[in-house]
Amino acid sequence: MRDHPVIRAVNFHNTPRNRRDEYRQQFALLAKEFAPVTENDLNAFLLTGRWRKNRPGVIVALYEGYRNGYDVILPLLEEFRLVGWFFVITDFVKTPPGAQLEFAKTHDIGMETREYGGGRYALSWSELRQIDRHHVIASHARSHLGLATLDDAALESEVLGSQRDFHEHLGHPVRSFVSYGGPAYGEHPHVDALIDRANYQFVFSNFRIQRLR
Repeated sequence: MRDHPVIRAVNFHNTPRNRRDEYRQQFALLAKEFAPVTENDLNAFLLTGRWRKNRPGVIVALYEGYRNGYDVILPLLEEFRLVGWFFVITDFVKTPPGAQLEFAKTHDIGMETREYGGGRYALSWSELRQIDRHHVIASHARSHLGLATLDDAALESEVLGSQRDFHEHLGHPVRSFVSYGGPAYGEHPHVDALIDRANYQFVFSNFRIQRLR
């Protein structure tokens, strides 16, 4: 642990049922070698520089908000006592089921499989509330768009609007934020100001996790 990062992240996106056995093997290995990381664990480590568990930590990050994160991954997380970090695109969740495939196509959300009848491929707010009991719900903005390309109104919707969505549907704000491709905090002053207004505590980007407050 002296020579390697104390906390690592393993990233997942779409996790179809036909790969369940593969994920189970991966999670069994992660649980053997790593300790789960909550937001409070991350906060304490970034605040003090001290890691108090006897194994390095792993953040199991699930991006976009796919329904199979609930059906396929959540049972495995709970079987192996890992903590999932669900980075959710709130407009994907809010899109009616019949329009979710088109939303995914126009917002660079990969849909390699068509495993659900009825067209619902995103998590529901009910499922997110259940996940929220023992895992981390985090913002992946509203629409999965590169923030550097957006005007002021669109930026506000992506950063502040997604936080409002979580507050409305979960009953509380979320602490962590990541946008599509970054930027890291400090790279885009207008985005930084919106992150501050939304009161996010952590900003994830391609190679960094930043604790702001």
